Amino acid sequence: MVRLFCFRTAGAGLALIALSACNLDNGVGYIEIKTVPVAAGPQPSLYVDAERLEPLKKGTAVLRQQVGTRKLQTDGSGGQLVLICDIVVKKNRITTVTVSALDRPPRCQCRTSAGTDTASNRTCLS
Repeated sequence: MVRLFCFRTAGAGLALIALSACNLDNGVGYIEIKTVPVAAGPQPSLYVDAERLEPLKKGTAVLRQQVGTRKLQTDGSGGQLVLICDIVVKKNRITTVTVSALDRPPRCQCRTSAGTDTASNRTCLS
């Protein structure tokens, strides 16, 4: 009985070690996209990577994304997508991006814990 108990305990321990070595969840973060001005006629079409977003309700959308870098893009001339900025999604964090719809092409302004990033940086961090 003791021997059987030891084998089962050792087997369970090895299984736990094997499962802990697997990275089953890379984590998720959030992107909050705001457009300004909110009521300035038709809003630009926005894409996260190549996926088109639904029109933003009241100028705001919150998206749940896998951790990593995402490209915020809009329609350009000739049907090509134009990069507005890169958004770095971190685990359990919200990255807030404000898109100025008055500028052509639209530009990003990112809010971080350190304040705002300049448009020339083109990378939004959480």
